[in-house]
Amino acid sequence: MWAEKEQIKRKRNIAVTQAWISKDSQRSPKYRSLKIILKYLKLYCQYSSLSSLKYLADSQKTWFERILWVIIHCVIISGLISMVYITYKEFVTFPILTSMDSDSFSTIKLDFPAIAICPVNRISRRAATELATDIFNANITNLSIDEIVELLKQLGNNYPSNFIMEDNRNMEVDHLLNSYYNGFYDITKTMKNLSPLCMSMLLKCKLHGTYRPCTTLFEFRKTQDGFCCTFNYVRERDDIPTMREVIKEPFGTVHKIEDLGIEHGLTVLMDPFLDDYFFPILPVKGWKIIVFNPRDFPDVSSGGVTEVLAMPRTETYVDLDATSFFSTDIIEHFPVNQRNCIFSEEVRTAHSDTVYTYSDCIVDCKIYDMLKLCDCRLFFFPRRGEKEFSQRICTNADLACLSKYKTKWFTVFPHEDKQEILPNSEWALHCNICYPTCEDTGYDVLSSKSYMSTGEYRTDLLSKFNVTNQGILHVFFSKYGSIRLKQDVIYYWYDLLSDIGGICGVFIGFSLITIVELMYFFVLLLLHLFYGKSTLQEDDDHEKETKSMHSQTIQTIYWNELLPSSWQWVKFSNNSQFFNNRTR
Repeated sequence: MWAEKEQIKRKRNIAVTQAWISKDSQRSPKYRSLKIILKYLKLYCQYSSLSSLKYLADSQKTWFERILWVIIHCVIISGLISMVYITYKEFVTFPILTSMDSDSFSTIKLDFPAIAICPVNRISRRAATELATDIFNANITNLSIDEIVELLKQLGNNYPSNFIMEDNRNMEVDHLLNSYYNGFYDITKTMKNLSPLCMSMLLKCKLHGTYRPCTTLFEFRKTQDGFCCTFNYVRERDDIPTMREVIKEPFGTVHKIEDLGIEHGLTVLMDPFLDDYFFPILPVKGWKIIVFNPRDFPDVSSGGVTEVLAMPRTETYVDLDATSFFSTDIIEHFPVNQRNCIFSEEVRTAHSDTVYTYSDCIVDCKIYDMLKLCDCRLFFFPRRGEKEFSQRICTNADLACLSKYKTKWFTVFPHEDKQEILPNSEWALHCNICYPTCEDTGYDVLSSKSYMSTGEYRTDLLSKFNVTNQGILHVFFSKYGSIRLKQDVIYYWYDLLSDIGGICGVFIGFSLITIVELMYFFVLLLLHLFYGKSTLQEDDDHEKETKSMHSQTIQTIYWNELLPSSWQWVKFSNNSQFFNNRTR
């Protein structure tokens, strides 16, 4: 009986369901689509790994509780979106980060710096007297040799530390040299011949503990202070008149740091030739020691040059410390204004036909401005064969213009400086296209001196020398470890994913499996909307059947009703026999 009743009830539920489906099918497609979407949204909330979503679809919760949970979720998700946006915005705005790669990078892996030894005296009295004698013998002037020598001193005004404007004397020496050289004179060659020579100034040299001829270590090259004795300066030649003569090979061999200590650095014994002083650029006597990168032109405004003064009868110790900088290959894909550096192979400058350097870019900027304002360039700037650089070299006749704009060329604004902070920035040189190189080495200097008395010394360096005014220079490294900086992206893709995933995990417990679940339910929703296929139909029927069974009226069931009919007959027969026996 009970089974028959259940079968009847099931048929009745099926009839009701069919009637509901028939009625629902008559409604509009929009209503049906909305109902399907809400259905899958409810299922996602019930079965998602985000456990808090189940409270939104729990029918046993009151409407107040469900609305409260909706508000809580909206607040938390808003905070999550804000944090993710800030993280991504920071990644987009500042994608590059400079950090310390190592504070104990091996010093012996670095290049030894370039060293320029420039006498404070920039014009040799002996050389000036020889030139004055030749001019006097040419019978082109009524001046005496001594008067011509004093007039030649005006050539020292071409050094940037002076640019002294004495129109009468400057025009006079210019006219005198033009007459002597038949209407045109090469001031570069003239200034080179008037400079003190390295071969007579450098007496003894030692590199890495081995004595070597100074002529094999030093060259007479152009620097910011004119022609000086340069060591480890591996740039191409100073003057390349035509593009056909441009050297296409890379830089020459650079001396490395082989070991630490004074005995394993560079040591030079120098003679100041105090009796040859004629035009000092500083109010002292001695040498200006310039420390710079071997691949850069030594220009102080580029920030990569350090200067040290060495005096006669002193032993000058230049203890160096290096800071290297490199960039990973991945940042090469970023714009230059974001990484704020240029890889040396990316750009060519007019000053160099091999690779880009920051110093070359600053020098180019200066030369172009000089050509525009004074129609000439200074004699100590290297010439690389470009048409603009092949123009006229400044002489004493141009000092009036050069002195007018002197302060402008000593104040340089590269790209990264805030040009608006100075009210008179129009009197500064703006080099907006100049960026540092993405791989560089800077050298810090710690100098000290010890004074020497005159006489003889029993040392290998000073053997056979009677010290009078000589000076000794030691350039060396004493620290094994150096700082190495690295420029890299602030986030790799997995770092960004980890940060955003961590934020999502803290706020709502979000993970990759949540994305898979969302995609799964989204695919099911699309299949149901566009193809009418519901993979969850059987589960829905089972859920409806279960709910129907729970909604049925509960009735009292007696154990006798559960026994088979044969058992009930046996029980009834036994009871009847027992009753008959009792009545007898």
